[in-house]
Amino acid sequence: MARLWDKGSALDVLTQRYCAGRDWEFDQELLPYDIRASIAHARGLGAVGVLRAKEVDRLVKELGRLEARWSAGRFRTRPEHEDGHTAIELALTKKLGDLGKKIHTGRSRNDQVIAALRLYAKDRLRVVSDAALDLAHAFVQLARRYEKLPMPGYTHTRRAMLSSAGLWAAAHAEALADDMGWLAVGYALADASPLGSAAGYGVPLPLPRPQISADAGFGRVQENVLAVQNARGHVEAGILAGLSMLMLTVNRLSTDIVWWSAEEFGFLRLPEEFTTGSSIMPQKKNPDVFELARGGYAVVSGCEQRVRNLLLGLPSGYNRDLQLTKEAFLQGMSHAHATLAVLSHVVPHLEFDEKRCRAACSADLFATDEALRRVSQGVPFRDAYRQVAEQAGAWKVPDLDTALRLRGHVGGPGNLGLGRLAGRLARIRREWAGR
Repeated sequence: MARLWDKGSALDVLTQRYCAGRDWEFDQELLPYDIRASIAHARGLGAVGVLRAKEVDRLVKELGRLEARWSAGRFRTRPEHEDGHTAIELALTKKLGDLGKKIHTGRSRNDQVIAALRLYAKDRLRVVSDAALDLAHAFVQLARRYEKLPMPGYTHTRRAMLSSAGLWAAAHAEALADDMGWLAVGYALADASPLGSAAGYGVPLPLPRPQISADAGFGRVQENVLAVQNARGHVEAGILAGLSMLMLTVNRLSTDIVWWSAEEFGFLRLPEEFTTGSSIMPQKKNPDVFELARGGYAVVSGCEQRVRNLLLGLPSGYNRDLQLTKEAFLQGMSHAHATLAVLSHVVPHLEFDEKRCRAACSADLFATDEALRRVSQGVPFRDAYRQVAEQAGAWKVPDLDTALRLRGHVGGPGNLGLGRLAGRLARIRREWAGR
């Protein structure tokens, strides 16, 4: 089977197999995006007279058929193809003869793969954003259900001050909302067309790059053709960095849930259908889904670091090392989405144990309240602080509901502003829907 770079000379089989690696396998997922970019490129070739109008129509129609076959599971890359670009061109040539050989005029596999990866990234970031917003919404709903449920707050993993289940849930929802900004940055990086940059030095054809960019679904053209090649890996690392920040938030909320659902705390109950068991201990109901979600940060940030490391020491222009960034990028995107999707499914089923939460609100949580009570009687705060420290246990647990209401400043346990938070999440969802 001919390869796009084949010049007729003999090929060492082991070397060729090593260089191709698993690219053909990863390109299964990128095929529809490669096809979309190829359609835009064919139209661009028609605009400058390289292809006749009828040739453009035939290519576009056949590329559309290939995408339909891919959707139906009937068009796939194979190991002998080496990559998806070869699979597409060979399929076109088999159907259209010499016309199929014309599709590669004025481009390189370099700008092809970058275009496919960026179009893929845009689509997947929309899906990831939906899952992240679903998870944030689930936490807002949890906060509404338990908005006024008192529970201990912790610093240094020690009891600190009065908190609430609503405050805890809303905190994670707001963190997820903040993380959406990182995804938006990644989307903006991906929304720049590389088409027409070829191997990084352009081509001696007046390709209408803005037209090709718009046809392919990009928001703008990345102009400097060498900058396009130098950006490969940088864009992917930037997107993975945003996903890593999202997974860092997931890591923390998962740790909270794992601990608070343990018998020693008992603040949270995990429905049995979302737990797993032990192969030796019949009584076990394990929070595996949250433990695996907690580990998701290590997976995604590891993919990010792998991409960054592959870029170290590379000179300007294309280098084959960049091929190795593809697996890490696809894996990181996929793992982040899978984690967010399962958590957005499970979190709505969490339940707080009101009795355990209230019983855990011991007198030591109110030391600061006692100090501030003395301040209200004219005692300087530093003196009140020392008095309370010396008289530990000299006050009682106050009415918990009243104590929560006293924390009524913006964002405090008594004034969570859940309506504003829900409105913010709705605005973010609308912004993503408009991308």
